[in-house]
Amino acid sequence: MAVTLQPNDKRLQQFRRLTEVSRALTDALSLEEVLRLTVERASELLESQKVVLMLSNEQGLLSVRASFGLDQEKTERFREPLDETLIHRLQGLLDAEPSRFLGVPLVVGGQVTGILAVALAPRETATEEREWLLSALADLAAVALEKTRLDETAEFRERLIGIVSHDLRNPIAAILLGAKTLLRREDLDAATTKTAVRIQDSAERAHRMIRDLLDYTQARLGGSIRVNRSPADLHAIVRQVVEELEVAHPERRIELHLEGQARGDWDGDRLAQLVGNLLANALHYSPENTPVRISTRGEGTEATLLIHNEGTPIPLPQQASIFEPMQRATSEMSASNRSVGLGLYIVKHLVKAHGGHIEVRSTPDEGTTFTVRLPCHATSPVMDDSQGRKRV
Repeated sequence: MAVTLQPNDKRLQQFRRLTEVSRALTDALSLEEVLRLTVERASELLESQKVVLMLSNEQGLLSVRASFGLDQEKTERFREPLDETLIHRLQGLLDAEPSRFLGVPLVVGGQVTGILAVALAPRETATEEREWLLSALADLAAVALEKTRLDETAEFRERLIGIVSHDLRNPIAAILLGAKTLLRREDLDAATTKTAVRIQDSAERAHRMIRDLLDYTQARLGGSIRVNRSPADLHAIVRQVVEELEVAHPERRIELHLEGQARGDWDGDRLAQLVGNLLANALHYSPENTPVRISTRGEGTEATLLIHNEGTPIPLPQQASIFEPMQRATSEMSASNRSVGLGLYIVKHLVKAHGGHIEVRSTPDEGTTFTVRLPCHATSPVMDDSQGRKRV
């Protein structure tokens, strides 16, 4: 014996089905998957054998992007302007009488970007309830399509950044080599030497920015930064970085403290990059008359790195996002210290690539301290992929 659903029960069932559709569309990874799911779910929800989804281009011309129960060759030729006669042409495409036709717009940001239309079964009619159901599905699809478009645009932008940055490495390296070669000459006058030094400094800054952009792209699209492990001494790495920055910042005092044995299987070049980013950050965000303190300590199976500076603390709301891209500890930035705002983001990924952990503590009384803990031997850390999900 068939059971007739009461209106409230039927609406509740529709809400549940729409919730399931929403989850499926949210989890869709591509534009094509969103389009396919939309027409399939429209067919299921409205018990229709013919569904069409059209999207508009920049010229306002609509074309069929997905369909259900229709001839593909016919839909490929169907391109129409968005005007008052479109409904009649869609009815012809779906071979549906006006009483069996439903069409609703897809709206994003107040703009109509497409239309979702169905032909109801022969004995069904276009009621307000069915129109509400199709409109709800169209709204879910519009949100999912916009999200997918933004995701794909961001991924394209990041890939482009990686390609351009990679291609810029060689010309920047050639400029840097030329400047260094020129500075070795003994017959340069003061003006030429000053110009060559400026060229070298600018090329080195550009080289660092390109390296950061390449690492950012790899971390975002590849899930992690690759490291090449070999026996390394953290004390020696830190000492070398400190010496280099003391030459670059002769006006600053860097206090170094080394304790215990700090040897492990690490990527020495990447650790030098990590230490350099943190130490340069500490020098930049602290008063010139205050010291920056850096210490390393070996603790058996783990090594610890601490970098401390005085000065204005990082505001508490910003501490939670300080390791995200394009973030800075403060809004202050001098012309000599411009960067793309990726230093701490890359530090975080370098630490994770080594299976370690980083944290920051910043208060008015204690100053700012970055603490890095690194296992001395390889582990299997949990990494984030480009969408922020976890993978092993």
